Amino acid sequence: MKTLLTTYLLLATLWLIGCNQSAETETNVDEATATVESEEQIDMSDYDPAMDLALTGGNSIEILGDTLGIKMYIGSMAPGDSVAWHYHPDHTIYVLEGGTLAVYFKGAEKQIMELPEGYGLISPPLSDAAVNIGNTTITLLTHDIYRPR
Repeated sequence: MKTLLTTYLLLATLWLIGCNQSAETETNVDEATATVESEEQIDMSDYDPAMDLALTGGNSIEILGDTLGIKMYIGSMAPGDSVAWHYHPDHTIYVLEGGTLAVYFKGAEKQIMELPEGYGLISPPLSDAAVNIGNTTITLLTHDIYRPR
């Protein structure tokens, strides 16, 4: 259960960061993943706000609020869309529209995640990337929680 929850959290993070970016081929994503996976695990005390999904996600990210150290936004990924590597602080994800994602977590193997509508999760800081491998658009509501470290 813990592994499944961690996987869902990472997937949601990837989706939010890279939403609405043009899809990469499976080869390009695998090559990028191999490079990132060979690096050391992320030390979130070195979190880079410039790699925040709300900033890197482009037009697919709609920021709903940014106050009191919490940023709330909605991100969408059409079938075939991918999100590049990005970082999340502590965060929550709620699935508004579900689907199937291939999620790449730093230092781990690719995981296929089924995200059902109405599913929610809480995640610690992480780095990930993802590809919508299903045939439905995935839409996530995310809250990034910025805490002093």
